[in-house]
Amino acid sequence: MEDDVRGGCILIVDDSTENLRLLVSVLKRGGFTPRPVTSGRLAIEAAVADPPDLVLLDIQMPEMSGLDVCRWFKRDERLRSIPVIFLSGLKGTDDKVEAFRAGGVDYVSKPFQELEVLARIRTHLRLRQLQVELASHNAQLERRVAEQVKAVTASQLATIFALAKLAEARDDDTGRHIERVQTFSKVLAERMRETGLDEAQLTTAFIDNLYQTASLHDIGKVGTKDAILLKPGKLTAEEFAEMKKHCTLGADTLAVVLERHPDNQFLRMGVDVARSHHEKWDGSGYPDGRKGTAIPLAARIVALADFYDALTSNRCYRPAFSHEDTCRMIEEGSGTHFDPDVVAAFRTLDGQFRRIRKEMQVR
Repeated sequence: MEDDVRGGCILIVDDSTENLRLLVSVLKRGGFTPRPVTSGRLAIEAAVADPPDLVLLDIQMPEMSGLDVCRWFKRDERLRSIPVIFLSGLKGTDDKVEAFRAGGVDYVSKPFQELEVLARIRTHLRLRQLQVELASHNAQLERRVAEQVKAVTASQLATIFALAKLAEARDDDTGRHIERVQTFSKVLAERMRETGLDEAQLTTAFIDNLYQTASLHDIGKVGTKDAILLKPGKLTAEEFAEMKKHCTLGADTLAVVLERHPDNQFLRMGVDVARSHHEKWDGSGYPDGRKGTAIPLAARIVALADFYDALTSNRCYRPAFSHEDTCRMIEEGSGTHFDPDVVAAFRTLDGQFRRIRKEMQVR
């Protein structure tokens, strides 16, 4: 272990050239590489240019004291981890306490014993070495845990997505409705954040969750009868009431899982999206008649994304609307059907929505 620290670079800071010569000789005999400087300013310049492994620092120096030098080191992110040993003729308890407060790891009084100085240097170099190894080990461990969590999360999301696709397959003629709604929701949220709309809520984590949970908006349709879901004509009032139940069914199903995992933000947002993506800004939507910002933001964004894709897709009861007609209806629904902020973001994404719709047609 002793050999591991031999050759270490030691910055020696002392305004006495005699002390510097003595310490250079001691360090060379101990197998270290000494770098002597005569002032605090030179010590800082030398350390910034090429950080040493350890610093031997005198306290009483002109212009800049050793305490000031040590404090400077501890404020610099590049240098703060370098151990500083004070080597001083001051022997008072208050002086030693102040040296440790400044960030020193040890204190050796002058006149010093050669073996003592070398022993303390080796000890603190070994400690630093162990700290570096521990930090590296912890970083590797964190990476492995993150990779495992990512793999498990990806597996869970794939399972949930498969279930959502199963629900979609019953009434989607295009085959990629879910993927398009996910993509539309994400670009809407990103544009809103770029333009300063709800930027405090639209964090990267929020948008990532939104992209995933958008796939769950119609998961409750697994409980809707085929006779209603696939009816080619207009639904009766009773049939429409039955159709609307898919919002609560999907939300309630996810809520049961959320009860077992109450800190899962993905599931929490999934409940919001499944339940409220048919709510309207003016309160005329369903199932709860929520109004304005009482509607969760994720649901407000998915509502527009779902509306755009549903209208530009062929359905068993009608042909697809054109991009232009759909954009006009969205614009007309600003402040009534849709959140005006979401519409404002959509307004700047006209060409991108058209391109996404074209590129993500059924394969």
